Amino acid sequence: MKIPNDSIPEVYAAAADVYRGLISKDDAVERLVRDFSLNRTSASNMITNLDGMLKGRILKRAMNDFTWDYFLQHIREDFGPEAFDTALQAGEQHVDYYESLGRGKRPSLRALLARYGRQTIGKTAHPVATVSNTLYPDDIDDPASVLIEGALQRVTVNRYERDPVARQKCIEHYGALCVVCGFDFEKRYGDIGAGFIHVHHLVDIATIGDRYQVDPVRDLRPVCPNCHAMLHQEKPAMSVESLKRISETQ
Repeated sequence: MKIPNDSIPEVYAAAADVYRGLISKDDAVERLVRDFSLNRTSASNMITNLDGMLKGRILKRAMNDFTWDYFLQHIREDFGPEAFDTALQAGEQHVDYYESLGRGKRPSLRALLARYGRQTIGKTAHPVATVSNTLYPDDIDDPASVLIEGALQRVTVNRYERDPVARQKCIEHYGALCVVCGFDFEKRYGDIGAGFIHVHHLVDIATIGDRYQVDPVRDLRPVCPNCHAMLHQEKPAMSVESLKRISETQ
């Protein structure tokens, strides 16, 4: 059951309160169902989507163009330009993911995102295509170098372009479980851990020095952050099999 467009402001307000920690997701969903007669699953999905936009995740739940437009406008107003850039990139990744599933094209959404992108370039510190708030251990020469005393506001590193569709296809093939230790974030943390996992390049992309065509099944493996960091304790990175043997003997 789709949420009517005239209810989107209430959905956004509830989702923003959840993101800010002012209300639990369950309470927000209950409020939307009780006060606005919205479908429980649809309301929950929209709250998850706003959280994903603000965190730069690939959204797996579809939204219509009106909702994307409303969310993007108000993210920029309520959370600032960096959050807006992150949300815009999440939108671009979502379209790539959606179209990779063979469910058709989203030309109107692509046009909407492109329009916002043109408005953004020159007004923020980074063009939207280069902004990312997700940091992976194999993006930098020394992962320990980003561990800084005090509050960490922003870390900028030289990085190679990553294909979000390739990452998603890797996870779809292997599952969102660590191939080294078997850790399952959803099993441990519930909904907030659903689908969360790092993806490790078996060949360090930092050592390649140029773009290359990645095979999601051959070249990538899902790993938890702890195992990901341990793989990069060696240069070049330790093999997944070697770390698994170490883990099994401890």
